[in-house]
Amino acid sequence: MKHFILVSVLACISMPIFAAEQVNQTNVKLDKNCSVNPNIERNPLPHTPNNMSLPEFGQGVIGWATGPEGAQQKLNTVNQTDITNYKKNGVNLQILQEWQAFYENETKRNSCNPTAPIRAKLMKKVITLWN
Repeated sequence: MKHFILVSVLACISMPIFAAEQVNQTNVKLDKNCSVNPNIERNPLPHTPNNMSLPEFGQGVIGWATGPEGAQQKLNTVNQTDITNYKKNGVNLQILQEWQAFYENETKRNSCNPTAPIRAKLMKKVITLWN
C-alpha cells in the first residue's frame, strides 16, 4: 500500500514536468512555470455527435489531429467544405459551442496544455463559418 501511494504521488508530481518535456520536443514554447489552477474545475467532456469516441470526433470529423501543430494546421485551413462535412457527420452549433467553452476553460485551468487555446480558437472559427 505504501508503495502504491508513493508511486501515485510521484506520478502527480512528475506529470507536469513530463508534459512540458513532451511539448518542448514539438517546438511549442511553453512557460516553464506552467501549472494547473486548483481553483478552476475541469469541465466534463462535451457531447459528440451520436456519442462517437473523442478520437473519432476530434481527429476523424473535426480534423484537429493531435497536439498543437495538428490543431494549428486545421485552424489555418478550415473552410466551408469542412463545415459541410461536419454537418453530414452530425455536428451542430450546440456541440461546437460546448467544445469551444470546454477548451476555453481548459486554457484558463491548465497553462501546461498548449493545444487547448488553439482548439478553442478553431471551434470559434468554425462557429463563425457556420451557415
